[in-house]
Amino acid sequence: MVKRKAFTLIEIMVTVAIIGILFTMGPSMFMNLQRFYLQHNARADIQSEIRVIMDNMDRTIRQASAASVNVSQDTGSPPYSKISFTTIDGRSVVYKQSGRQLIQTIAGNTKALSKNIYYLAFTYPKTDTNTVVSISITLQKATFEGRTTAIQMAITKVRIMNP
Repeated sequence: MVKRKAFTLIEIMVTVAIIGILFTMGPSMFMNLQRFYLQHNARADIQSEIRVIMDNMDRTIRQASAASVNVSQDTGSPPYSKISFTTIDGRSVVYKQSGRQLIQTIAGNTKALSKNIYYLAFTYPKTDTNTVVSISITLQKATFEGRTTAIQMAITKVRIMNP
């Protein structure tokens, strides 16, 4: 008798079982990979955005006249979410949280620095001096399936150079 080379029934059943497992696990693995990718991109975007915001506020607040600094809040906004002051060259500056936006107004020119604000607070870390302002900010960005995650929080202290 001549032997033919062919697959046995058991080999075919094992192959079908393995392919079935791969087809059932594949979509969930793909979804997890996509979630990871979107969350990683959101974190990178938020970290970059928060660095730019903090650098901008740090440079501007350093130019303030310490006697003109006023920490307050707008109606309906979180406590201590607004700072206003006059720079040494006479420009009026305001940073404030308005909903999910960080608004900057310099000499009447208003622009949104971020649309991902979750929390913003300006405080004086020492009660006996008004030349150091602490800035706390948390940014939040939508990631996968409409979920949001508080991605990045930053705190810095800014020394006002003009007492």
